[in-house]
Amino acid sequence: MRKNIGWQDKHEGVKYEIRVLFDGGDRIRWRRIAKHLERWEPFDPAPEHWEILVEKVRARYVRRQAPYKDLQLVERLAAQACSSRQESVDRSP
Repeated sequence: MRKNIGWQDKHEGVKYEIRVLFDGGDRIRWRRIAKHLERWEPFDPAPEHWEILVEKVRARYVRRQAPYKDLQLVERLAAQACSSRQESVDRSP
């Protein structure tokens, strides 16, 4: 069973706890919660969030706490997310 990965982040003066859940297959879910919120909410990660996730999975892989396939999955999804975000920026006038 895969372990979830989490960290804290500050956005617009609000401190969030971010958690990434491995759903199985090639899917991951991004969730976040703030102290003033009662439940976890899904959100679209920014490129900075993807960079942090890749670093954390790479560190776990080095310590033998994550399989290589998890590292490959996260690197592939991060590249796809960043390229699709770049394409949408290029299309805007």
